[in-house]
Amino acid sequence: MEWTATLRRLGLLLAAVLIVVWAGHHLGEAGASWSAARASISAVGWAWLLLLGAVWLLGLWVHTFVLDASLPGLTHLRALTLNLSGSAVSNLLPLGGVAGTVLNLTMVRGWGHTNGDFARFVVVSKAWDVAARLLLPSVAVVALAVAGGLNLLWLAAGLASGTAGALVVAALLGRARPVLHLVRLASQLLRRTTWEAAVAGLLDGVDRLVRRRWRPLTAGMAGYCLLEGVLLWLCLLVVGVPVPVPVLLAGLAAVRALTLASLTPGGAGLVETGAIAVLIALGTDATGALAGVLLFRGFVFAAEIPVGGLAVVLWLATRRRGVRPTPA
Repeated sequence: MEWTATLRRLGLLLAAVLIVVWAGHHLGEAGASWSAARASISAVGWAWLLLLGAVWLLGLWVHTFVLDASLPGLTHLRALTLNLSGSAVSNLLPLGGVAGTVLNLTMVRGWGHTNGDFARFVVVSKAWDVAARLLLPSVAVVALAVAGGLNLLWLAAGLASGTAGALVVAALLGRARPVLHLVRLASQLLRRTTWEAAVAGLLDGVDRLVRRRWRPLTAGMAGYCLLEGVLLWLCLLVVGVPVPVPVLLAGLAAVRALTLASLTPGGAGLVETGAIAVLIALGTDATGALAGVLLFRGFVFAAEIPVGGLAVVLWLATRRRGVRPTPA
């Protein structure tokens, strides 16, 4: 069974790489120029880079409110450390989310929290993030409809994604029956008899935490999505491609939704391909879309690796000095 699962993962990874290579090769047919995109990024001045970096860091700080609400007793600095260190590992390894979670568990236990606390933290923070990723395409569809740029494909994607996001939120608030019913159907189809019990166990007691802390969870996630949108808009603006809000929302929705399919480290390649394709389909200049998305991912993906690595080093240093854990 383990070999079968490993081969399946390797097959999915290979398929993702082939898709990215094919898409990158055919970007020229859409009018994109890699050399012109590199020149646009290289021409970005230090003042702009500092502004983009500040927006990126502010977004990470706002996201700590989501993590704090998911784990009572967690400080903002420790939440930021968890976020950056987990992202650094996930962005380096294929399907590296598990390794990042193990690292975060070690950190959280060292700070005095229990395994149960961490399990609820993972379920609430990750599921709230997934819900936001699934609901954002619905917001983009509404904006496109108002702007008159909606078609049946966007509408179908928005409805499906929004329905899935609403089911996740309902499950977190204690209305888990629809989700469990879908899990039961999937487990019967794929012959996985333990899935329903596992999901029910993960959701046990989560609704009490979410009902108490839904306000900071919602505010933190909304603020984080807003700042990611600002960062994407600025990245496109600085390379000479300002885009209207509906198009920006569609591009951001593609970025956030595609990171759920982490077949490559951090969704690298797949995320960029999908976001560029959406922007081009909505009328954005192909070279500008390529340059803007690559610059954006340079912050939200590439920069998290060295910064997250530094966070891990600092955590290890404080651990060796024997800093006593703070009880939750």
